[in-house]
Amino acid sequence: MFGFADTKRQMQDLLTESRSYVGLQKKALLVETRDKLSAILSKLAIAVVCLVLGGMVLLFFSFFLAYILGHLLGSTAWGFACVTAIVLVLLFVFWHFRTQWVIIPITNMMFNLFTVDETPLDSEQVNEELRQSRTRMASGFSQMMHTTQKPANQVELMSNWMSRGFAAYEGLRIGLSVIRAIGNIFGRKRRRKR
Repeated sequence: MFGFADTKRQMQDLLTESRSYVGLQKKALLVETRDKLSAILSKLAIAVVCLVLGGMVLLFFSFFLAYILGHLLGSTAWGFACVTAIVLVLLFVFWHFRTQWVIIPITNMMFNLFTVDETPLDSEQVNEELRQSRTRMASGFSQMMHTTQKPANQVELMSNWMSRGFAAYEGLRIGLSVIRAIGNIFGRKRRRKR
């Protein structure tokens, strides 16, 4: 039964490493989400400040232009009418080109921000931990599948195969009980009424 204990230990190591890997993936997702959310909020804050300040500049410039035109035309009302016409023309031009000037750049920014690439994280420490965890999981799995020791005799070979069979049976039994438990938690069992 030496092979069974060895296989069980390897499976426990692989399970521990898998849990560690899932934890690191969660950490990586949180880092990536934090970075992208901070980029969105900073760009939104900059846009709001620019819109408010730009609106104030445009408002005061339009008053300035209205008074200058009113002085040149001899009537302040005609100056405000000219400025209103200019603003309406600018609004029409903006509305006509809104897709090229606003919608497409914002869509491209969001697409580039949320596109998953090969190196989504800037955090080198998290990337290195993930790489090491993947390597440890792969080596543990390959070690479990391919034994490096040759059995000394036929009895030990048969014992190893039986141990692996029992381990596979236990793994299948545990997997089915986990699936049944998940089904009980999330699914509804329909009971027949008699």
